[in-house]
Amino acid sequence: MVDHIGCHYAKMFPAKGVGGAEYPHVLAGLVEAWGGEVIDYPERRHCCGFGFRQYFVQANRGYSISASKKKFESMEPFKPDLIITNCPGCNYFMDRWQYALAEMEHKTYGDNGYGIPVLSYEEVAGILLGFDPWEMGLQMHQTDIEPLLKKIGVEYDPSKKFKGANDEDLPLPEKPNHIKFTI
Repeated sequence: MVDHIGCHYAKMFPAKGVGGAEYPHVLAGLVEAWGGEVIDYPERRHCCGFGFRQYFVQANRGYSISASKKKFESMEPFKPDLIITNCPGCNYFMDRWQYALAEMEHKTYGDNGYGIPVLSYEEVAGILLGFDPWEMGLQMHQTDIEPLLKKIGVEYDPSKKFKGANDEDLPLPEKPNHIKFTI
């Protein structure tokens, strides 16, 4: 796994973050405790691109996606199975921008064209505790998590991926052109 620490976690108050601002260890410690291997990559401390004004100001969105692209290219040689985050904004943008980059540049990161799943530490904890990934809403991610679930041996029912709380059929997403997604 590679971790991505939200900029607000340790950069604003470096003395308060576990591990400090330069090498925050809060997510790495969770990954290690859960039996995973943490991969250090060159742009580990680089912003995900959200940064509020980078995305909310429409004229700055090019910076937003370029920041995420820089991170993906930095981690790509290490072939991570997962990006773990501690910030919902980072989680959303690193997931979303993989889809956008695949559609814009016809390039995917991760193995076999699926992209690298991006999950919050809460989502990873839920998976490890045995929660149903579909009840947790993991099918809503734009990078497919099924290859990860298979790789780590999580049991799940693929037929329930797009079922609602009352077992009603949910609308299927449009199939993307350049990033694989199991429907």
